[in-house]
Amino acid sequence: MIDRIEVSMINESVHNFRKGEFGVESIEIHEKRGLIEIIYGAQETGRKIVLIPMQNVEKCEFTDKYVSSENE
Repeated sequence: MIDRIEVSMINESVHNFRKGEFGVESIEIHEKRGLIEIIYGAQETGRKIVLIPMQNVEKCEFTDKYVSSENE
């Protein structure tokens, strides 16, 4: 599960997303589809999803959050 992501675009803009901040519900990277997907929680106007094409990304740094299982 991705907790935080920083995306540097080829046009030199930088975008930061963190799970739980500003309504961000989840962050996913779809390598086969070539997309980074940022999903926001449902609001009155609907659900917001941001799709960032990987071909526009120069650099991407993210933090994975591992959930340990006590039964292992």
